[in-house]
Amino acid sequence: MKSMLVALSLGASAVLLSAGGASAASLLTPGVAPVTERLDVAPQQVRWVCTYGRCVWRPRSNVRVPIYAQSWGPPPRPNCFWTRRIGPQGQFHWQQVCR
Repeated sequence: MKSMLVALSLGASAVLLSAGGASAASLLTPGVAPVTERLDVAPQQVRWVCTYGRCVWRPRSNVRVPIYAQSWGPPPRPNCFWTRRIGPQGQFHWQQVCR
């Protein structure tokens, strides 16, 4: 059984190597584009801009991101924001709201 698995994996790697460098990489990781194809896209400076009780996702902003918002990723949809809510015991917490 082990020898069959080794033979299958060697056969698959030989097929990938014969397919070419760029296409072999795309077969192994289909969601990742090679670096040479992504050089024309300039990074855009976007971040969470927070006021008291609300944080919104703004492009081209030059403000400092608060510590509590640094781990938040981009919103799942364009109309999402973070708001500060009061919990059942009276404590404040941040909640993402999408409309």
